[in-house]
Amino acid sequence: MSEASWLPGTRRVRRQWSLAVTICAIVGVGVGAVLHQLFPAVVSGGFLLATGGVLVVELIVFGWLFEQVADARDPQRLSVATAITIGRAGVLAAFAGFLASGRPSGALVWFPGTLFATAALLDGVDGAVARATNCVSELGDRLDREVDALIVLVGAVFAVAEGVAPVGYLVVGFGRYGFLLGILWRQRRGRPVEPLPPSLVRRAIGTTQFVAIWLALLPVPGRDLSRTLTMVAAIPFLLSFARDWLAITGRR
Repeated sequence: MSEASWLPGTRRVRRQWSLAVTICAIVGVGVGAVLHQLFPAVVSGGFLLATGGVLVVELIVFGWLFEQVADARDPQRLSVATAITIGRAGVLAAFAGFLASGRPSGALVWFPGTLFATAALLDGVDGAVARATNCVSELGDRLDREVDALIVLVGAVFAVAEGVAPVGYLVVGFGRYGFLLGILWRQRRGRPVEPLPPSLVRRAIGTTQFVAIWLALLPVPGRDLSRTLTMVAAIPFLLSFARDWLAITGRR
């Protein structure tokens, strides 16, 4: 065999996936190296294992996504904007290392929140770059959504593990994946699945989760208020989730 059979898809998809691996690795390892230089005690074996685990998950998602949007009539090439989106995933992987090491103390206490904010705020940058360079594409849009979902998932898990969000907030973190499993379940049973209508509210609710998690990761406003904020932020998310479910099942 001339090409590794475990790599995703066609030659073009494999090239895209290999580039995504490279970008994620450079960003994730680069952030980890800087952190190791500044605070060597933090970057332990557990930290590296958690970072590597999230990188693997991200690259599996990317491979699946590249397969989904592959179209011979429209190559859906990676652009600067999509490279930024993939870079966000690399930052998230570095942030995920704190899942193993826990919230640090001293001057480093602000670092997890800073990494999370960087991954979240670049969400606005990649979209602006795509529009400015006329590179808006289905690939970029779907890649952006998947990275957003992973950011919320990892951030929610970390917030709950640190006690700054209630356990119930994991519903928000796993919400997108539960929704996709629900769609798959309906399709397997032969039930209709309607297209999800566009919604500006859905985007705003996603931004709300970024902000709620980011505040929870900071040393202020404190544990009790952070738990309250995340609980409040979960309410519109659940209402939007229910509305979208009614929409795809044709009951709205």
